[in-house]
Amino acid sequence: MSDAAPVPSLRGKLLLIFDLDGTLVDSSPLHARAFEEAFAPHGVMVDYGTIAGMTTASAVERVAAGAGLQLDEEEKARLIGDKRARALRLIENELTPIAGAVEFVRAARPRFRLALCTSASRRGAEAALSRVGLTGCFDPVVTAEDVREGKPAPEAFLRALEAHGVPAGDALVFEDAESGLAAAAAAGIEAVRIDPADPSAVSWTQLLAALDEARP
Repeated sequence: MSDAAPVPSLRGKLLLIFDLDGTLVDSSPLHARAFEEAFAPHGVMVDYGTIAGMTTASAVERVAAGAGLQLDEEEKARLIGDKRARALRLIENELTPIAGAVEFVRAARPRFRLALCTSASRRGAEAALSRVGLTGCFDPVVTAEDVREGKPAPEAFLRALEAHGVPAGDALVFEDAESGLAAAAAAGIEAVRIDPADPSAVSWTQLLAALDEARP
């Protein structure tokens, strides 16, 4: 008996909303390295799994608090900027897409409205999309700079719904991180968990097949 998650039906959906890091692109190891390098001078070890999906600012605050590291506003801003700069260099030079993700987006684009909701900075998101050939595929692209509260708050997903005038029941979210899945739930949107390392999660290959089955 298989423990694989059921593949959701795409029939009746109007808007597909995508997370970026860890969902479309294999950037999680790169962000983990950037956080580790940024915090290394402070002697702090970073468990990236505890901050995956969070904005850089929120993640820095959580890591510092967990380590008992007291940061003034200048030091915090320096750490945030350092992490972002390191991550951007890695993204521009080493980033690869999650298997099947690019193919799914390109196949879905003529038939659905596509939006992107990411905890990345706009510069980082644009660099990632350019690196994997998905520039211009999503409208809107909601980044960390566009919301007051990042995931697990639902604000980014609600902005995507509002931009298209689509009710939550007609949308579908693709996410990898618990914070993103929680944000989708808070917005009332069905979510699909993507995790290439977990055979029980839904894969882009399965979703491509579901896309074909949903053709009128």
